[in-house]
Amino acid sequence: MRRPASARTLYSALADLGVAPKLDARQRPDGPKRTDTAMLLGILLAKTELDAARRADPAQEPPRGLTQLLAGYCSAIADETRLRLLSLRLVRSAIEATLDDDPSPLSCAAGDCALAAAGLIDADRLTRTGAGPAAVNACLDTAAQSLTAATTGINALTATRRHQAPPHPPYPCP
Repeated sequence: MRRPASARTLYSALADLGVAPKLDARQRPDGPKRTDTAMLLGILLAKTELDAARRADPAQEPPRGLTQLLAGYCSAIADETRLRLLSLRLVRSAIEATLDDDPSPLSCAAGDCALAAAGLIDADRLTRTGAGPAAVNACLDTAAQSLTAATTGINALTATRRHQAPPHPPYPCP
């Protein structure tokens, strides 16, 4: 993978996939602009993830297509880049988990866990590439803080749920 795709290339790929956004011809008479690149990448990412989820569902027994999907993915990128992308994907997942106006405590805890995983992966990547201890420790500190936040949230939620009355009267088990 030599250079990042241009807005025109991305738009063309999205058109070929049938998911290109409608562009306002008055604002963009010459097609997509460089400033559209991030939005177009987001659409391509969503299309890719939706297609991957359909063809390589890890919940299926056996997980059809997952091995081939991962093999294709790993063949296109080096290990350090793979770990970097994994970390970025986890950060994106943490943000997505808490995008609601009022995210639930479970969503917040999930976001914190994703951030902790990203920190651990970053620490591993930096260790593998010979980074200094300060950089690795910063990642580990971030992971620990995120895990503490997640654990605190989960414990508070668990304690609250234990003290709530059940929604229905308990029925004796046979």
